[in-house]
Amino acid sequence: MGRKYKNSEELWQEARSASRADTSILTEIGRLLSGLIDNQVRLKESDQIIDYLLQFPELLDVIPLAVRAAREHLPEAQLMLSLYRDPEAEDRYLTLYVRLKSYDESVIERIEKAEAEFLDYLADKEGWLQLTTDFREPEAEDAL
Repeated sequence: MGRKYKNSEELWQEARSASRADTSILTEIGRLLSGLIDNQVRLKESDQIIDYLLQFPELLDVIPLAVRAAREHLPEAQLMLSLYRDPEAEDRYLTLYVRLKSYDESVIERIEKAEAEFLDYLADKEGWLQLTTDFREPEAEDAL
């Protein structure tokens, strides 16, 4: 397994080397992931995110909406995108985690308000994107 976080050049190379995918989709995935990194969204196991987006490219338009909504409602949060795998079922989906230095009773309500801004865009798409928190503290020096 590779490093936990990669820079945009490594992500681009990874996306380019993926097999059996349309070049335009690979270009879009590369742009999206580079943009997320530029906007301080951490990527966990980016190779799995790329594979998921190759399978469900309709999510490429929804992810920026989710990030924008999370930033609007939780501006102090560190955001991390990863692929969640349900240990009891064969279900998997992208998860945008919100991490804060401290949690209060308003966090869940603010997450729900942010999610409401992009949830309708997922209605007719394959694949899924969940906005949630794992109640962990932000990682490393880019913590807000």
